[in-house]
Amino acid sequence: MKRFLLPASLVGILGILLWSSFHLAGIRIFQVDECQNIYVASLLASGQTKTAFTAISLFILPLTRLAEGATRSIDLFVSARFFALEVFWLNLLLLAFATGQRLLSVRGMVTLLSAATLAPLWDYGFEIRHDNLLLSGLLLTWCVVRVRPAGLQSYFIAGLLAVGMEFVAFKAFVYTIPISLAILLFPPPGHRAARLKLALCWLSGALAMFLVVRLVYGAMGLWDLYTTGFAWISAASTGGTRFEPWQTLSRLFGQTPFLLALIVAALATVAIDLRRIGKAALTWDSNLPECLLFLGALGVLVISPAPYPYNLVHLVPYAFLLAFRYASSVWNELPERRVLLPVVVALFLFTHIVPFWIATQRHYRMTNYRQERLMRLAEDLTDPTRDRVYDGIGMVPSRRSIHFNWFLHSLNIQSFVNGSGPKVSEMLAARPAAVLIPSYRTDWLPEEDHVFIKSRYVALADDFWVLGEVLPTGGGTFEIFHPGRYRVSTLQGSDLADTYPLGMKGLVAPEDPGTLGGTLDGVPLSNHPVELAAGQHRIECAADCQPTVVWMGPRLARAHRIGPGDHRALFYNWY
Repeated sequence: MKRFLLPASLVGILGILLWSSFHLAGIRIFQVDECQNIYVASLLASGQTKTAFTAISLFILPLTRLAEGATRSIDLFVSARFFALEVFWLNLLLLAFATGQRLLSVRGMVTLLSAATLAPLWDYGFEIRHDNLLLSGLLLTWCVVRVRPAGLQSYFIAGLLAVGMEFVAFKAFVYTIPISLAILLFPPPGHRAARLKLALCWLSGALAMFLVVRLVYGAMGLWDLYTTGFAWISAASTGGTRFEPWQTLSRLFGQTPFLLALIVAALATVAIDLRRIGKAALTWDSNLPECLLFLGALGVLVISPAPYPYNLVHLVPYAFLLAFRYASSVWNELPERRVLLPVVVALFLFTHIVPFWIATQRHYRMTNYRQERLMRLAEDLTDPTRDRVYDGIGMVPSRRSIHFNWFLHSLNIQSFVNGSGPKVSEMLAARPAAVLIPSYRTDWLPEEDHVFIKSRYVALADDFWVLGEVLPTGGGTFEIFHPGRYRVSTLQGSDLADTYPLGMKGLVAPEDPGTLGGTLDGVPLSNHPVELAAGQHRIECAADCQPTVVWMGPRLARAHRIGPGDHRALFYNWY
């Protein structure tokens, strides 16, 4: 019985982690990059390829299949998150496999458990972003070339992956070129073919992948869009906001202290070996390859112009490979391992598992419930063909935005501020959005855009605005910029933000019916939404009443109170 207790416990813990990741994939807050990827996929799915401003990577293509036929934004987000979750667990399996352990063993399950409790991977590992698929390709390359060498076959696969990853992410070359040069110039042990044959097989795989991708993109009509978007990303990546990597790297001290300690020891050991035995230490049989892999990834992060925390996805896994190989070699040399085992287990629990637990607790508090509610309300208030939604992020992919340059990002925000590109106020004037969802990204816009928005939109909450206007008491003339159904009511019954009292437990007063006596363009008002054409209109009512006109869209009779929101917390920068 004791023989099966440890394996059963490990399987149980891994099962809990699997369930937890499944749960978090569904409820955790969505990030702006995820929204961008989903939105571009929805454009492709609906045939609007010319309105996709960015390069269409291989990562977007499976998302496009998920977007086909989707009518609710949240359904598409959840489907894409579970696709990303599959990539997340694939990466954990590849990471454990890349250590050389047999997964269906106790040591293999311990290795997988160690990899599956790397906190930075839970921060960004199942987000809908291309970095995770790029990590899959890099780990698979390491496995076929370093861990399970198979000669010509391995090099053909490595060539395939090297080119394929370039179409997954623009930055792939900073990882694939050094790895490819290393394995071509210095083939790892186990590859018995001549170096020239290995190189030809790598080249064959690279050419085969390029031809396949070129044919697929050409058949889908995406090649010109890809090259144009690639050029834009290349130019923008060198001209955006720059900052130092230390804030990103500092996260590791709280999230992975055990890993950092092993990394420092491993690097010191490699340095001592190089100094002691010189060129004899330059071998694939040592920890030097993993050391160089880690240092290369660290160098990429340090020199990156925008080292956001999600870039830890391309640092922590390689740190894990180096730390694991070093720890395994030290453990195998210890004479009294059975005596030291309780100490090592306690150290692992308190410096790896506990920090992981603390770091991942925030995911359960930072949910996407508010985002989902606003997605659904935006869809209920708009027609998919006639009405538009603007947020500068792409949170509502089932609705189109206002312009080709709909996306707000640190890479392009200066064009909106300094006038080198179209202004958001001009876009909204030319093609008014029925719904506008502000966030920290819209805070970047110049003051004139904010003044324009406030002149044409009213807030149902701080993070949700619609077309409308609050008129002076007694009524007056107002202008409709986008035709459709509007609700005309008193200000107190308009459901706008700050028009109803709130308590500690939410809404505490019944909804005001908002009945407004008077006339609209000379016709007596009713309690039902009215269809208003673009142009000037006039409301006349009692002198003590303040009329309010609020967009209702094609179906709703009333938006109702949606409760308070904070546009600065709708998304989190530096999550």
